[in-house]
Amino acid sequence: MKHLLSRFNWSYLYAILGEGTLALTFVLYVLLARVLGPETYEIFAAAVALGAILSLFMQFGFPTLINREVAANPIEGSKLTVEFLLIQLIFAAIVAIALWPVAKTLGFEGKGAIVCYLVLLSEVDRGVKMTLRSVLRGKGWFRTETISVAIERSAVVVVALFVLFQTKNLIWVVTSIVIVRSLDIIGLFWFLSSKTRIYSRLSLKQFQQSIRRASPFAVSGILWILYYQVDVVMLKAIGAVGQAGFYSAAYRVMEIFSALPRAVFYVIFTQLTRCHANTPQELPQEIYKTTRLLLLVVFPAILMAGFAQKILINLLYGDRYSASVDSLAILIPSISINMFATLAERLLQATGREKSLPPLLLTTAIVNLGINAILIPFLGGRGAAIATLLSELILCILGLILIGRMGYKQLAKNMILLVAIALLMASIPSFMLYQIISVSVGAIVLFLGAIALVVRMRPRYFVGHSPSGEVSS
Repeated sequence: MKHLLSRFNWSYLYAILGEGTLALTFVLYVLLARVLGPETYEIFAAAVALGAILSLFMQFGFPTLINREVAANPIEGSKLTVEFLLIQLIFAAIVAIALWPVAKTLGFEGKGAIVCYLVLLSEVDRGVKMTLRSVLRGKGWFRTETISVAIERSAVVVVALFVLFQTKNLIWVVTSIVIVRSLDIIGLFWFLSSKTRIYSRLSLKQFQQSIRRASPFAVSGILWILYYQVDVVMLKAIGAVGQAGFYSAAYRVMEIFSALPRAVFYVIFTQLTRCHANTPQELPQEIYKTTRLLLLVVFPAILMAGFAQKILINLLYGDRYSASVDSLAILIPSISINMFATLAERLLQATGREKSLPPLLLTTAIVNLGINAILIPFLGGRGAAIATLLSELILCILGLILIGRMGYKQLAKNMILLVAIALLMASIPSFMLYQIISVSVGAIVLFLGAIALVVRMRPRYFVGHSPSGEVSS
């Protein structure tokens, strides 16, 4: 037991616990939906989706960039913190000016427009917090990050719920979220500045260089969120009334389960960066370990979510949101693709190949927008979910093809096969829910799929020639 504990990487546990606090935010969103009702909640859901898209323009890729810089060089990388935060705040001011015509075009008026601006302020706070968290991750301080996240999310939920039940007013609820988040980042900034140096001499030339370095991350992030959050915005703009609220409810349930692979990648990105900087020949082993962890820990949770999707919607949101199951049945299987797509993205970023991501993501975003525009008028939330799943699949395959071009052809081919098996297995609960296949057929497919995963997860399928020409072992 002592030997096992000594080999266990506690960073994963801290990262998972940190993402587990998303359950608190999830509870807040569920209660907002119940108390405010589908129509008012739709305003909030659409504003949050729009805010998530605009947040990428404000963050401009700096959280990911500083994570990599600190992981590769903890002392010098940390000194970029204040510089990156200042640039983010400048971009936030520009986005705030541009928000007004965007909000009007999308139909946000009166109370909706006020909610949009409050959500934008909340996203500014979240972007600053993500940058500060990235510094903690780069240094390997995952326990500190988990404590910080837990304090913030607990405070937000407690205060926001108090305001919700006292006022039942969406504007006051979002205002309380902004205030709590602002106080939280002040505290975290003070803590981080007391532990390490987070600033250096600033200059206009240095700002320009940092913006150029961050631009590939920014473009990738913007395109990534476009096809992941644009669904709700398009549903509000061209879908039937209430569809955005139903889809958002399904998305929130899906987000809880997608938090598990996201937590894994918080740790993995730091490890991949350090591995590439110090022992690049060992990257295939790191990819193998990551894939094994995803299939042993994350994938079973996706399967359980698939079997429980109808129960979860009815239990959390009530009968009024039963239509959300149609979207959730498609969104949950998409997580099995997303975890491999994210692995490809993180590997490219960790190895300094982030410039290859924007063309890939642009293709995916265009496809997603096109599918949404075609399907939403006819299928509503189900069409948006189909667009998300197909976009995830395209992004994943293209990302793995890029990994193959890095010199890991055998590894990439094996992972494409793993994606196909995982997607099939993750879809079985939804097929059974809608009686497309029988329970006995579903059980047989799951059993055969599990055997196929075990066979293809042998280390020899991940071993190949490194980009330098050296054989990895």
